[in-house]
Amino acid sequence: MKNLFSSKMRILCCFWLVLLAALLLVCWFYYQSLKKELSSEAQKRADQSLHLVHWMLGQKEGIERADQLHKYLTDLGREMGFRITYIAPGGRVTADSEVPYSHLDSLDNHASRPEVIQARSQETGFATRFSRTSQEELIYLAETISLNSSAAPGVVRVAIPYSPFKSRFNRLSKVFIVTVLLAFVVIAAISYALIRQLDKPIQTMIAATEAIGQGDYRQRVRFQPGHEFYLLARSINTTAELIDRQIQTISEQKQQLEAIFNGMKEGLMVLDSQGKLKDLNMAMAEIIPFAVQNIGRRPLEATMSLDLQKACDHVLSNSGGDSGDYPHSLQIALRGGESIYDVTIVRLADGSGGAGAIAVFHDISELKRLEKVRQDFVANVSHELRTPLTSIKGYTETLLSQQSPDPEALFSFLQVILRNTDHMVKMVDDLLQLARLEAQSGQTQTAVVDAVEALNVAWKACLPFAEAKKVTLEQHLPERELYVAAEFDQLVQVFRNLLENAVRYSPSEDKITVACQVAGAKATFSIRDNGPGIPRQHQQRVFERFYRVEKHRGKDPGSTGLGLAICRHILIKNGGKIWLTSPNEPEGRGATFHFTLPSSHSVV
Repeated sequence: MKNLFSSKMRILCCFWLVLLAALLLVCWFYYQSLKKELSSEAQKRADQSLHLVHWMLGQKEGIERADQLHKYLTDLGREMGFRITYIAPGGRVTADSEVPYSHLDSLDNHASRPEVIQARSQETGFATRFSRTSQEELIYLAETISLNSSAAPGVVRVAIPYSPFKSRFNRLSKVFIVTVLLAFVVIAAISYALIRQLDKPIQTMIAATEAIGQGDYRQRVRFQPGHEFYLLARSINTTAELIDRQIQTISEQKQQLEAIFNGMKEGLMVLDSQGKLKDLNMAMAEIIPFAVQNIGRRPLEATMSLDLQKACDHVLSNSGGDSGDYPHSLQIALRGGESIYDVTIVRLADGSGGAGAIAVFHDISELKRLEKVRQDFVANVSHELRTPLTSIKGYTETLLSQQSPDPEALFSFLQVILRNTDHMVKMVDDLLQLARLEAQSGQTQTAVVDAVEALNVAWKACLPFAEAKKVTLEQHLPERELYVAAEFDQLVQVFRNLLENAVRYSPSEDKITVACQVAGAKATFSIRDNGPGIPRQHQQRVFERFYRVEKHRGKDPGSTGLGLAICRHILIKNGGKIWLTSPNEPEGRGATFHFTLPSSHSVV
């Protein structure tokens, strides 16, 4: 706004300068014309006065002496109002209407006066200068004259004051200058008023364009047809309408892209032509901590992955050749190796000719985990089957090698073979049960069962094993019924598997504690032992099939390594979950297994 006002004032000042220059030119022309006209008028008057004096001198008779001529010119000059001088041949003044006769000898010789010289050579001489005698500027006009035939012709000169003409000239000049200045002021005021009059619609259009520039695309300028700015206002309105449509289209497309961008489960990283992080989606923000602070940094600084940085540099480099136009894939580990991502990097070309890239992060941690679980399952099931099969094979070969085996040895060998066979049968049964649980889709049909009764049934099954180790059970359950939503036999199996593990790893003559807390629609059970506990790095994997903590492997041949996996599947199918905490507080040892089930209040 301030710049526009300065521009208008500059234009207005330039107009005023041109106007002033034009008026000054007119003033100068008028001044020269007036000066010339007044000078011509003064010379004409002096010429008329000179001719009148010349004629009167020619008509005057009886002038024989110089004093008579002096007296006559003095009287004549007094009557006519100007100075009359007679200059004799040789330049001596013999008569002057304004100088006493006795002082004529003191006057300078006038032979060198310009008007006298011109009069003698051209019959009439003219000059304008300041007179020391009368102390004013005079117009001198001289002409030769013969007063008598016996004497040489002299020069008669009239001196008319120039001040009346000069005063008139000055007065007219002042009037004209004042008129010109007044005209300049009036024109300047009118032009300024017009500028101010035009300022309002200009300010309106400026305000409208500024509002449009700030995002108010519905702003419009209203002028009546015929207004000097009507066409410009219509152009502004049309432009604003087109911009509004384009912005709406762009905004809709941007919202759609942002919805797609942020709705992707895969992490998306956008790189600029310099290989720096330009943008990322919400999934990527979860992958990279403090994602916003990493904007403008290189991928290495954001992910601490040198392999990713090298891949990005390869895709963005011009030396990559045609390979830079095709996706580049690699696998990287983030978060200290806990998460593994399959990264696909694609090079893009922007509108300015530069190159950027998009890196898509697909989380394959679960696939890698399942692959490892599969590998571990194969290794573990091979180990679990190999041990009893090796024992059976060894004892069978021993029996076959003896023609008449000792009855006691035969009985002992057959017991070992039977025990290992039972172990494999149990393992197969557990595997079949796991397969059936996994084959079921969704949650199983549950009923309201008494958890206290299921716990008692499970403990009775574990009692011989517990009595052998002198392990007791301590219950912190309601004395009466505790109803939950589950299948009774499956709940019994969950309790039995967890109690068997607790007895197995508890020290002799120790106790197992079972407790329950009901909060709203959920009942949370806990089974606590004081055994060696489970290290933190193994706690997430103990629910996998055949997974055991290494230091406990092989201690109890009766365990199949499938109990916790079966518990997890049963609880998930019944709408619950299972987890563990180890070591227990405040003892610093042991483990507590927790699982939840819907309480009777949540069953419809």
